[in-house]
Amino acid sequence: MSPILAACVVGFLSLSGCLDITSTSQVNSNGSIVRTITFTGDSTEVYAGKFPVELDSSWSKNITRSPGKDKNFTLTASRTFQNVGEMNSALKGTFGKTIQYRFELDKSFRWFFTVYRYRETNIPFDQFTAIPITEFLSSSEIDWLTKMMLPGDTTKDLTTRGDSLAFESIMPRIQEGEWRNRFEAVFNAFLDGVKMLNNPLLTPTMVRPLKDSLYRRSVKAIDKSNIDTLRIVFGGVLKNPLVGKAWQANASGFDEIKRRIEFEHSTNSHKYVTHVVMRGIITGSNARKIEGNTATWQDFKDYAHHIEYTMWVESRQVNWWGVGIAIVVVASLLTLLAVSMLRRRNRI
Repeated sequence: MSPILAACVVGFLSLSGCLDITSTSQVNSNGSIVRTITFTGDSTEVYAGKFPVELDSSWSKNITRSPGKDKNFTLTASRTFQNVGEMNSALKGTFGKTIQYRFELDKSFRWFFTVYRYRETNIPFDQFTAIPITEFLSSSEIDWLTKMMLPGDTTKDLTTRGDSLAFESIMPRIQEGEWRNRFEAVFNAFLDGVKMLNNPLLTPTMVRPLKDSLYRRSVKAIDKSNIDTLRIVFGGVLKNPLVGKAWQANASGFDEIKRRIEFEHSTNSHKYVTHVVMRGIITGSNARKIEGNTATWQDFKDYAHHIEYTMWVESRQVNWWGVGIAIVVVASLLTLLAVSMLRRRNRI
């Protein structure tokens, strides 16, 4: 495992509720796509139905016991989409509640061949983005990190000292960005609570100048996702007995922050694999594994946490009817040429 991948998954390994989620999209020649998703885990997780993908009654579903694993079960859900637009409508997802996707399928006719190009984009599921990553990394660092993190790049291991030093410089700032963004959400929720409380003894004007002090004292709790602990931290910094009441005034706002953090954790705790089955022969892809007409990606959610990632694959299918027509035309031309030559000889 590369250092980047290890850094992405550390902290999530101890979380329960991990599912193995495998998605397979079979692209058909008429533009329809068969999407099959399997969720494998213990019976509690599978039967609870709390999946990061919405599965309504239009999906056919079946639960079976996983072979060789007594305690594991697999839910298989399948649906045929008549076109990529229908697929986008069904799987676009909801921010903060499900994984979000964007799909594209281009089909171009080139007489002897039909070329298919399929794209599946994973929308970042980072829930806290008030402060853009450009505040912490330069554009060149973002480009370098993106290249190093892409599953399709076989050079992503840190093989040089320069890469290692760059990684050591970047990762603390990425972590700082995550902390800052989560704190921003908490701080704004607290300000909303202060406004709701509407007490002259605790106003937003009193709170804002202490924002940096509040952040420095909050980092440890934010790192551990202990949002409830921050009420005590804020009280210690502000030294105002109304802090608890302001916090309680916007309890729903803090509950929403905790829910969004939990969504991030649960989404990143699952293991993901995506297969795309194309028509004809695959001629290009950013997949690291290609077998026959199937391209495979895995671990992409670790990268799509902060960065939009598109999996793409292109294939070419022979149009045998076009080849047949060409053969008939060529044969006809040769026949006409032969007949013409024979007539000339007879005249001579």
